[in-house]
Amino acid sequence: MTVSTTASTVDLRRAPLADVRDLDLRAPARDFWLDEAAAWDRLIASWAGLDDAAWHLPGAAPSDAGGPDWSLAEHIGHVADWQELAADYIPVALQTGRWPSDDDYDGGDFDRYNERRRAPWTTMSPAAIVARLTAARPRVLTAARQLSAEAIRGDKVWGWVYFVLHGHYLDHLVVVEPWTETLRARQVDGDPFVADPRAADHAGFRAQDAAIQSQFDALVRTVPPARWTLEELTPGWTLRDHVGHLADWATEGVRAIGIFHATGTWLSDPDEGIDAWNERHVVATRGETPAAALARYDEAHAALLAAVDTLTIEDLRSPEGWSWACDCLHGHVRKHLAMFGRWCAVADWPES
Repeated sequence: MTVSTTASTVDLRRAPLADVRDLDLRAPARDFWLDEAAAWDRLIASWAGLDDAAWHLPGAAPSDAGGPDWSLAEHIGHVADWQELAADYIPVALQTGRWPSDDDYDGGDFDRYNERRRAPWTTMSPAAIVARLTAARPRVLTAARQLSAEAIRGDKVWGWVYFVLHGHYLDHLVVVEPWTETLRARQVDGDPFVADPRAADHAGFRAQDAAIQSQFDALVRTVPPARWTLEELTPGWTLRDHVGHLADWATEGVRAIGIFHATGTWLSDPDEGIDAWNERHVVATRGETPAAALARYDEAHAALLAAVDTLTIEDLRSPEGWSWACDCLHGHVRKHLAMFGRWCAVADWPES
């Protein structure tokens, strides 16, 4: 089958990035603002479902100025940085007619300029980085919309507007998309992204859980119920199946803690094997509505949090205790968010 990739059929949100970057987005037939909106959607969906700890891991790409490898946090922070700069220089240019020149930025050595502006993004939380980015973008768009389409495409202006908006998004998505896919695969496999993920106390455990549940709420609860069973997110499983599965294991975690209190012994894995156990339980609840699956998840989640509170911190942090507590609660949820978080984030994208 041959897939058409003419300019009129390439979906900037969904098409392979190489096809998008082959387009002439400066062509008069392009709608600059629709292109920007599509590339923006693609950018902000790229990190959906990832832990905060994943943002600051090095390895996204080497530094162009010879410094340490850049992280996801620095890439997104860098995009925000240039939008903040543009939000200031575009209004000045509109008033004076003078646009920046390359020499204004370390004599045109943009690699050096960008390298020395890596702070504060290197230590800033993902939420703070995204907040800066989402605050800067409307300012840039408001200023840039005072320019005509012809003016934006002019040689004097194009680089200073396009390359802080979707031109910049697409440049960084070349790195960000494969890097976030690598991080998701690690998260699915249980990589905690930190040396010791165990909380020091019950308050710390609840804080860990709250951070992951916040992501769950933002991604899963915003998906329309009609989409929960519309397609398989992983082979054979819909969103309803995944949420029901999370509820199944939270309930099993409650049972394990109860048996531990009664006998002093932690449960072993199911005799039938984990995969068979998972499938049997998912099949048994396939008749649930999305609302029922979510309600069961909420109930099991609250019950397991309460059960964890009954453990001593020593029992909670023991290998078996941590496995039954964390791996049936937020440790489990984070794995599944890595599987389907991006799918949830793009569920409301317009049809191509």
